[in-house]
Amino acid sequence: MQRCLAWMAVAVVVAGGGCEPLLRVSNAPHNTLTLDPITMHFVHAQGEAHVRWGLTLPEDAEGVPCGEGDSCLDFGVAKVVVSVEDHCQKVSWTAAEGGLAELQDCVLLEGHWFGGGEQVKQPWPLEKQPRKETAFVTSDMLQKRNQWYGGVTEAYWVSSQGVAVKVEEQTPLFLSVPDTDDDSTADELCLSARHQPPFVAAPGSPLTLTYFLCSADDVRKVHEATFPKFFSLPEATPDARMIRDPVWSTWAEYHKHVNDSRVLDFARAVSQHGFNNSQVEIDDDWETCYGEAVFKPDSFPDPRGLVDQLHSEGFRVTLWVHPFINNNCPAFTLADQQGYLAKDSSGSTQLTHWWDGTKAGIVDFTNAEAAAWWAQRLLDLQQDTGIDSFKFDAGEASWLPENYTLQADETFWPNIYTMKYVETAAKFGNMIEVRVGHRTQHLPVFVRMLDKDSNWSYENGLKTLVPSFCILMKPTFLPGLLGYPFVLPDMIGGNAYVLRPSKELFVRWAQANAFMPALQFSILPWDYDEEVTELCQEVTRLHAEFAPLLLNLAEEATVSVAPMMRPTWWLCPTLEDCLTADQQFLVGDDLLVAPVVKHIDADTLDVVLPPGEWKQAGTGLVGSGPGTITVANITLDSIVYFTRVTS
Repeated sequence: MQRCLAWMAVAVVVAGGGCEPLLRVSNAPHNTLTLDPITMHFVHAQGEAHVRWGLTLPEDAEGVPCGEGDSCLDFGVAKVVVSVEDHCQKVSWTAAEGGLAELQDCVLLEGHWFGGGEQVKQPWPLEKQPRKETAFVTSDMLQKRNQWYGGVTEAYWVSSQGVAVKVEEQTPLFLSVPDTDDDSTADELCLSARHQPPFVAAPGSPLTLTYFLCSADDVRKVHEATFPKFFSLPEATPDARMIRDPVWSTWAEYHKHVNDSRVLDFARAVSQHGFNNSQVEIDDDWETCYGEAVFKPDSFPDPRGLVDQLHSEGFRVTLWVHPFINNNCPAFTLADQQGYLAKDSSGSTQLTHWWDGTKAGIVDFTNAEAAAWWAQRLLDLQQDTGIDSFKFDAGEASWLPENYTLQADETFWPNIYTMKYVETAAKFGNMIEVRVGHRTQHLPVFVRMLDKDSNWSYENGLKTLVPSFCILMKPTFLPGLLGYPFVLPDMIGGNAYVLRPSKELFVRWAQANAFMPALQFSILPWDYDEEVTELCQEVTRLHAEFAPLLLNLAEEATVSVAPMMRPTWWLCPTLEDCLTADQQFLVGDDLLVAPVVKHIDADTLDVVLPPGEWKQAGTGLVGSGPGTITVANITLDSIVYFTRVTS
């Protein structure tokens, strides 16, 4: 078998057998790529990254140079083209017609890796948790826990060795993070391309697997160089009041048992207990029928009067909405007749199952006419009732029915559904929230974490809050690393759908949110006792104190890849302790936050300090980094954070 390809300083074609190079092409010496019969060696500033390549090629396949890109090998059943682009190598596989049904390369997870998307058990770093193969599309991960990814996904990863991997959008990507050594840590990031559900290909479309390998001196530098190549910065910032003051939602307190008197009592209790608000949010089950966009007359006999009253008492009002229309709603008949719902290949409307409906249509937001109709109904609702804005729920591609078709170009299915949904929602301004994202980093809206469970654990509980936050947020833990700087944490204390959080868990959850871009209460602090109320008031006071910093960082996020909330390794990208610290984060470069996320059986907390002098708030304790400091005498009122000591 001849799969040998080397990039050197001079362009020379070499014919030979065994592991003799087949082709050499020009490339910068710090960023070179070598293919041998088993492994692709990607040589960069920090050493070599390795990719097991062409894993679905027949064992006797022989590559013949084919003269495309900077180098090309044709194996008959598929060919690979490699091109140099800036600090990256672009690797493009294409299956021949009637050739391979699957293409697969696996990147060895050497060092520490970060990125990808939300997960129920949010690993930080990535290699801490193996994953079985699944379609890499936006999904409601709570429906198939530990199998699906979450509502924010980008096929983009960076490593502590200064390597970035970005998979091109058109690739029908199935992702796995296998554990080949049976040692409970993942060894590879396997990229597979197949034309099978949920990916749908246009007739005659070739099967492709295209990705980029990029390099720089360390994890921060490779992100700073690579992110702008593939993604856009936000065009503006979200609503300032949502950053400064808490959002109050009816969900965890009342679930579906909402009406006008409860909403009014809920809001008035917020004021009576001395809390500020950005808005009160009316959540699930306000509609006559799910998707009808009409208030229940028995529960809300005078929506305009309710909204006017809340406005007079200093509250803005938002409303929970979603992309589903249950098939027993009058709006379903109209949407079906007009062709506004997702269909199958025969043109028939396909029903889907969601948590509030066993049979529902889902609006096709890739159909511009359908999106405009859906949005106009909400605009009319605003006009009629005075509602200020909306909470846009769902939007994941996993809710599309089987055998779906969309109006958009099939080569981008199904993640384009999420993108078009968020684009439609964003037309309502910067006071909205969504819970999904795919190539929508440029929109100035809050992206909410998917619902958290009310527990302490790494199983979608409190310990996943900081890793989830940093993954979504630009760049680091995850949301950050994926370029979504405006992350709205889920309800303080979790969604409490089955069990309400204990007093201690609720307080620690609130404290962990204190320095995040926004606060969202639903469980009411005064339902516990006076101590919890006072501790939560301190959280909101502290958040308001640092709101000017948060607003400045939000503005900075529109012009810089530096995230608002940064992983510890942002300031020490080559140090092991900084790379693996998963329960602390930086707010800018001068504020280090270490939430208490475990039961206080012991009263100490270890904190990894970046380089420099850091002073603990409230105690005056000064520590020198890089290094680890132990914070002692922690009590329930302890909010652990450090500020940089400047000369």
